[in-house]
Amino acid sequence: DIVDDVQMGEFVLQKNVHLGSAELRLLAIVGLQAIHLCDQPDVVVLSNDSGKIRDSNKSICI
Repeated sequence: DIVDDVQMGEFVLQKNVHLGSAELRLLAIVGLQAIHLCDQPDVVVLSNDSGKIRDSNKSICI
């Protein structure tokens, strides 16, 4: 039984692992109800409006 093999506070998955069905099942087996997936990325949107071409992407990107 996997639960018997894992100690309290021990990591069951490494950082930056793709979460497939097997990994999600493992997390459920050990009783994990919430996980921190990743930090929210910093995003900067630059819009260069020369007046010649419509800036159609600005409203979608922001």
